[in-house]
Amino acid sequence: MEIGSRIRFFRIQKNMTQEELANEIISISYLSKIENNQTSASIEVLELLCERLGIKLIESEEYEQLRELHDWYHLMVARKREPVIAFYESYESKNTNDSRVAIFFVLFELRYFIFIKQLDKAEAQIKKIELYKDIFDIRMNYFYEKIVGQFYYFKSQFSIAMEHFKVAEEILTSSVHFESWETADLYYYKGLNHNRLGKLALSIVYIQKALAIYQSLYDLKRSAECQILLGISYEKINEFEMAEENYLLATKVAEGINDPSLLGLIYHNQAVLYSKLGKSSLAIEQYRKSLEHKEEQMVAGRLRSIHGLIEEYHKIEDYDHCKKWLHEGFAIVEKHQDLTEFNIHFIYYDYLLQNSENLVKFIEKDALTYFEGIEHHLYIAYYAEKLGKIYQENHKYKLASYYFSKAISSLKKHSHLYQ
Repeated sequence: MEIGSRIRFFRIQKNMTQEELANEIISISYLSKIENNQTSASIEVLELLCERLGIKLIESEEYEQLRELHDWYHLMVARKREPVIAFYESYESKNTNDSRVAIFFVLFELRYFIFIKQLDKAEAQIKKIELYKDIFDIRMNYFYEKIVGQFYYFKSQFSIAMEHFKVAEEILTSSVHFESWETADLYYYKGLNHNRLGKLALSIVYIQKALAIYQSLYDLKRSAECQILLGISYEKINEFEMAEENYLLATKVAEGINDPSLLGLIYHNQAVLYSKLGKSSLAIEQYRKSLEHKEEQMVAGRLRSIHGLIEEYHKIEDYDHCKKWLHEGFAIVEKHQDLTEFNIHFIYYDYLLQNSENLVKFIEKDALTYFEGIEHHLYIAYYAEKLGKIYQENHKYKLASYYFSKAISSLKKHSHLYQ
């Protein structure tokens, strides 16, 4: 890496301004030219700048540290939580003179912040990286695009996530070599993201690609996760037998490797399937089993199952159990202020159970606004239809027609038929 690029990278990483670095050494304009590799400075000037940054003028290649960082990243891909956290806590204070090591640490640290669900830190990291990403080589660009795609996926901004995943795939399929597990992980996230966008045919294609790789690697857990996602996609296009078949295959694997969290995920999606088939008692049973297998830190997963229980109990007019699980859901949301989606679902049912006059305003101003903002077409359709029915019951047919049309339009965007 050119010395100017190195200086710019380390300056930004140390949160120094150009004025602070250049002070009593050179002018700010001259430093800017050095950082953009537009001039050749003297050895003396470069040594003074490097000394202030705490780095050496001559870059050393630290292959062992680079290997350690890639092993750490692999642990994150494999979702090995405890060793991932242990490595970060022991590594973050290390200094390096190798700019490649430093850059890969920053990129994988970004993945770490996403891994531990500290999305505010991840967002700040992305803003900092954008100041020097033009110095990245092709491998660095791949990891940047993939990891930023994962950030936007977890922010529920699926269209933006897909833009980054597409760039990552273009790099992946070029001449650059990546391990097969890395290829599978990118395909899995593309399939996951297509699923959330409602592009179910594409989701199935990418998940099947990932599944083939995981099966060749004998990675049972990731294979089961692919089977679950295939089940979800088939359920959404009303291929119920294929959905159930994939869930049963995933169940056998999860039981074989004794993975409670995986079983919790399977039971939840079986419950969704039973709900769609109108089998509320079976759905409730599976939602309950799902909660029994989900650990306390699986907050979003637990809330999804609780939301499912509330819906099913409301369907069968068991309002006491509905209120019980609503109370449980609110208690969890209060401890985690970033879970807006679930807060909206629970407020909706709270108003519904109270027959509150605030329900219509809440759906229009809060629920629909939020889900339109994150382009969640399924929930836009869901709440638009609820609003249409309310207006229809109150003989406000023009408004009812508007919201029914909105629901149909959103379902078309969500449907696999409109990819």
